[in-house]
Formats: sequence, structure tokens, C-alpha cells
Amino acid sequence: MFKSIFLVILGFAGGVGVGTAIASFLTLLDLIPRLAQISDSNGQLYIYQRAIVISVILTTLIEFFQISLYVNMLFLIPIGIFTGAFIGLIASALAEVLNVIPVLENKLKLKELLQIPVLCISLGKVIGSLIDWLILNNIR
Repeated sequence: MFKSIFLVILGFAGGVGVGTAIASFLTLLDLIPRLAQISDSNGQLYIYQRAIVISVILTTLIEFFQISLYVNMLFLIPIGIFTGAFIGLIASALAEVLNVIPVLENKLKLKELLQIPVLCISLGKVIGSLIDWLILNNIR
């Protein structure tokens, strides 16, 4: 009985810690408002916020109850693209916060062609996610 209560408290504390860290990370990077600003959709900022909350809740429920979704492989392609795009956006935002892009610009002298490395980073994340989802998950 004590062990079960301890595990529940430990799991809850871990979840709160991870959730707080992710919320702080997204807040620090100012990712959602920046995306809304770039896409000229500041009026729909609440949609972005709700989408993140709903996706976190659904993902938590799927993981917690160990729900398996058996879908066609073609359905996984858009999911992989969106996942890769999201990971690419976070990686790009983190690189921007850490001033990696200005250093890259100065070292490689890429004043006019700076969008090429940023696009390569994003496409690399998308392709990596697709390979993981479509190929590696079938091997495991």
C-alpha cells in the first residue's frame, strides 16, 4: 500500500516537473506568439494555445492507458511531417535564443543566403522524423 502511494506521488511530481519545464521552455522561446506573429494570425492565438493543451492531454491519455492506434501507413506521413515541423521549429527557436544563427552567419559569411541553413535544419528534422516513424518503428 505504501509503495503504491509513493509511486503515485512520485509519478505526479515527475509529471508536474516535466510539464513545468516544457511550459517554461515554450515561454522562454516565445514560440507560440512568434509563430502567430510570423503567420499574421495574432487574432487566433487562443487556437494555438488550445491545440497545445488538447494535444498534451490526448498524448498523456494515450500513453497512460497504453492505447494502440492501428492506422494505415499513409496516415502516418502527415503526422510525421507535422511532428518534424514542430521539432524543427523548437530546434530553430532554441538556436535563435542561443545566437547560433548569427554566429553561423558571421563564420560562413551567409548574409543573403541565411535561409538555406535554417531550411536545411528544418528539413533534416522532418526527414529524420519520417525515417523514425515509417522505417525504424517497423523494425523495433
